Amino acid sequence: MALRLSKALGRSPESWLVMQNAYDLWQAKQTVELDKVHSVKLDAA
Repeated sequence: MALRLSKALGRSPESWLVMQNAYDLWQAKQTVELDKVHSVKLDAA
């Protein structure tokens, strides 16, 4: 889809992917509950 939008509207495919990613992240931040998510401690090997 990014390639088609690029050809039709003139912006780079990468710019369309960046915009889609930003929108997806914004949408997730509106709906995902993170209250019960805890940090994980990782030990270096």
